Amino acid sequence: MTALAVVLGVEAVLVLGATALTIVQFATHGAQVEADGFAFVACLVIGFLWVGLAAVGVWLEKRWSRGLTIVWQIIQLVVGVGALQGLLAGPLEGAVLLTLGLAGIVLVLTPGVTRALRGNAA
Repeated sequence: MTALAVVLGVEAVLVLGATALTIVQFATHGAQVEADGFAFVACLVIGFLWVGLAAVGVWLEKRWSRGLTIVWQIIQLVVGVGALQGLLAGPLEGAVLLTLGLAGIVLVLTPGVTRALRGNAA
């Protein structure tokens, strides 16, 4: 349980860092289309809130956190594959995203986590 909460916490920090770097990049270099820049930052903020809420839910052993975690890991795997192909970032970022995504899915499906998250409905 703790390992999954740590993985989600690391992911939340990484998304927060990506958000900050993106804001700095847009502030210094601008975006090709200003609305696209705002939309991208909004998506990063939503991602941070999503994974942060999942981390807190797992830490508190809330049943609803399992669905949030699985969806987040699938999104992360898709982005990681895109990064490996050079569509979104580089291969290093893609490898990190894929590693964290696979670790998160494996951890959330372990019997101990499944048992812990099944017993707490609220």
